Amino acid sequence: MVGVFFGCTVLLFEELRSTLEAFFRKARIPYEALGVNRCCGIPLLLAGFQKEAEENGRKLVEDISKKGISTLVTSCPHCYRAFSSEFPHRFGLSIPFKTLHFTQYAADLIRRGRVKLTKPINQKLTYHDPCYLGRMGEKIYQEPREVLASIPGLKVEEMEHNRDKATCCGAGGLVRAYLPILSSAVAQEKIESQARTTGVTGIVSSCPFCYFNLKEGAEEVDEGEIGVYDLAELLVRSMEGPQDE
Repeated sequence: MVGVFFGCTVLLFEELRSTLEAFFRKARIPYEALGVNRCCGIPLLLAGFQKEAEENGRKLVEDISKKGISTLVTSCPHCYRAFSSEFPHRFGLSIPFKTLHFTQYAADLIRRGRVKLTKPINQKLTYHDPCYLGRMGEKIYQEPREVLASIPGLKVEEMEHNRDKATCCGAGGLVRAYLPILSSAVAQEKIESQARTTGVTGIVSSCPFCYFNLKEGAEEVDEGEIGVYDLAELLVRSMEGPQDE
């Protein structure tokens, strides 16, 4: 059984939640909705509340284990890091299910022909590597690029600083929560000095924090001239399958 851990940020924004739901609907994959009433606990860790984060993690793992989940999928790198790294390595919790970030899961489905991408997206975009997915996380660089390369018509132009050299969007480490002006300024600087110089029309992210921070930054820089896209959104646009069932 597949469990989809939505997480706080995805649930806060309808466009991200509905896109993730649309992906599984179009892929015809049944799933158990998780993370809808309990946070993964990473914000607790970032704020220094390790004991509380551990207690929250134990409860989460227990609840998910009782549901018979074999594969847990989450589109938030912070939630992914909680289950793949923090819970087993920091807290010593036994995780009886496989944890995958959405980009890993989608790449595998595409390789196996479970998801077919046939509708062209004729744009030139660049990919932003989220810190918690890349250099601060599990070094997941190839899968999101593999997914984007599978979309017909889509061209990806790399920014100068990418993969392990990628710079932060400005929202990580609770910066957006405590220093929103600085957070937005970092996003604006990244768009002006890195994304725009590639000649692309938009930036793709696979992190809800990056998505919204870059989107806000893009609006400040050029009033939307540079689009910001969630990777799942592009997949849904290109996928075969029903829009609504």
